[in-house]
Amino acid sequence: MSFIPEQVFASALETTVANHYYKKMMAKDHFLCLFYAVLTRNTSLRETCKQIVLLGNSLSYCGIKQIPKKSTLSDANNKRSHVFFQTLYLVLYKHYKSYLHRTNFSLPIGGEIPPELVEIFDSTTITLFKEILKGAGRNAIDGKKKGGLKVFTKINFLENVPNYICMKAASANETGFLQLMEMDKGSIGVMDKGFNKYSYFDKLNRSGRFFLTRKKENARYEVVESKDIEQGSDILKDQIILLNYKELKVSRTVKLRVVTYKDPIKGEVLEFLTNLMEVSAATIAQLYKNRWVIEVLFKQLKQNFELKYFLSDSENGIKSQIWVALIANLIFTVIERMTKKAEDFATLVSIAAKNLCSYISFIQFLTCPQLYESLWKCNEDDLGKMQLKIFEDQGGG
Repeated sequence: MSFIPEQVFASALETTVANHYYKKMMAKDHFLCLFYAVLTRNTSLRETCKQIVLLGNSLSYCGIKQIPKKSTLSDANNKRSHVFFQTLYLVLYKHYKSYLHRTNFSLPIGGEIPPELVEIFDSTTITLFKEILKGAGRNAIDGKKKGGLKVFTKINFLENVPNYICMKAASANETGFLQLMEMDKGSIGVMDKGFNKYSYFDKLNRSGRFFLTRKKENARYEVVESKDIEQGSDILKDQIILLNYKELKVSRTVKLRVVTYKDPIKGEVLEFLTNLMEVSAATIAQLYKNRWVIEVLFKQLKQNFELKYFLSDSENGIKSQIWVALIANLIFTVIERMTKKAEDFATLVSIAAKNLCSYISFIQFLTCPQLYESLWKCNEDDLGKMQLKIFEDQGGG
């Protein structure tokens, strides 16, 4: 909790007025309960509240004055807007933004593209057990269909944490996300084929912004120039094209570039569509390959934090839990950078989750574990002096 300064909480509370009309479950207490549940992979309200009872006074330093009741926590999940947790995440992200950029040095991609200019888009679907939000795909044979939440995400290549997030029903189309999201001038948006929208690409082209995606098979265009390619390279074609599209029943044309690349390992042929005219074709292929870091982020979130079982059946409560998981991911990413990746991400989360009541310096433990190994001493003589049967008179534990 020391990684979330009090002024960050104060800023989020001031913006969202999240404590109005609440007497028991204050916003910070609510966050702590959800954070604990997400980190320790609790699957129900009952389990979360019982676990917090066992922690007792260990949470008093966080400001929790009374143990939360299951009904109180349930009401808070349903009624306190997820916008508070969203605001808390965004304020915390801004607090650590310069640190995330500064500590992750990387050489230019392909020797040409500064990595800090690269913004990667994608979406991931979180399956729900009830049709709270409309799921994607066909209905099941029995007519019942699980709901789903699609999390549209944008990350900077250097930071590897989301800087923009939009949550919609799983049935929502990716192109609608493009209308909400913005990029800085000069930045490069890298996205998969699902985000293909020619009018949006034309808009980027005219505003000094760049993009890279996979070309649709049914795209109609005219080749106006074929660039020379190096013999024996993985680049098969490098073409300048005029692509036609319709907007409000008006035909328009945009000048773009198509690079055809053959994967040397899988043998798969990929066609990339971009408005990056000055960089080499090999750099474009390498840039798209780096899009995979966002898939690693999605896997990291789902494997380390509780996003399979939710503590609420309401849309608001589900979104709140997802925002808290994103906050946890941000905090552990900062810890990982501070310790210069002394341990892998999953190990960091596991150690923290299983030792929440240990009063040690987590950063020091990760960077200098030998300091704590010297404290662990045990021999047979000591065992004889210990009282091992604590509950013998009471007939067991």
